[in-house]
Amino acid sequence: MKATAANRHTSLGHGLLVLGDLWNLLLVRGLLTAGPGRFLDLKQRLGISDPVLVRRLRDLADDGLVRAGERAEYTATEAALAAWPAFVALHAWDRRWAPGSPLRLRTPLVHDACGHRTDPVFGCGACGAIGLSARDTTAEVDPDVPFAATNPRRRYHRSASAGPAAGDADPAGPVASAAVLADRTSTALLAAAFLGHRRFGDFQTALHDTAPHTLTSRLALLTEQGILAKEPLRAGGRRHGYRLTPKGHDFFPTFACLIAWSGAWFTSDGRAGVRITHRACGAELVPRWTCNACNAPLTRAALSGSA
Repeated sequence: MKATAANRHTSLGHGLLVLGDLWNLLLVRGLLTAGPGRFLDLKQRLGISDPVLVRRLRDLADDGLVRAGERAEYTATEAALAAWPAFVALHAWDRRWAPGSPLRLRTPLVHDACGHRTDPVFGCGACGAIGLSARDTTAEVDPDVPFAATNPRRRYHRSASAGPAAGDADPAGPVASAAVLADRTSTALLAAAFLGHRRFGDFQTALHDTAPHTLTSRLALLTEQGILAKEPLRAGGRRHGYRLTPKGHDFFPTFACLIAWSGAWFTSDGRAGVRITHRACGAELVPRWTCNACNAPLTRAALSGSA
């Protein structure tokens, strides 16, 4: 059963409220990979405090991602299970860019249909193309929906520095995808970069409720991490802008999967506020993962490690 997003933000904004929080993301990921668990099981898995866990479980239940079943076990709902492509995207990014991060999921992905360990390849389900990147697509904001509506204020105090993420927040070490996604401003900056923004003023306009010093610090952090690169807007020019690096471009499947998932579960009309088109086929991008061992499309049921 689909939930309906509040009118104050789009379905993507609602999706980011849900999975753009570190504890929520780790809780859902744990239910998908490790299976159902009682309150104490979940607390021990994450090293989370009682009050924080109580609130996260309550909010995830309200959003339709978690339910309390028999024997007081918490289980993932169909809405949570449907988010598996986004978790595959996060897993793929961490394997390449943050292999030493304490937040990286160590569970290998096995395609049960062929029996091989798989490194999933991203593609378009509308035409069957594989190996897609952001460069193969165009992204545009719904003109009837302001960009700010996809970037709502978070529900909680910033949690990316809590618990196991503490080491991840160090610019000298690799930042895991979960920590990037859990930081509201960093996620919004990356989304704006995928939409073509490069100048500080453009970022400031798109994220109009974010203080300039916060934008400056997040742009510096993303640059230090090699996710963005600072370069002259014109050859020999003095004004600088920001562009996505290969590391930044590799975050594209995460956004694409989150847009598709949010549109399917948090609105009645599927409008996420952002539309991605696959240029080669001209259709709206339908995210799909393919097994690199047998070239068959992956499904959740045939993928061990994603529940």
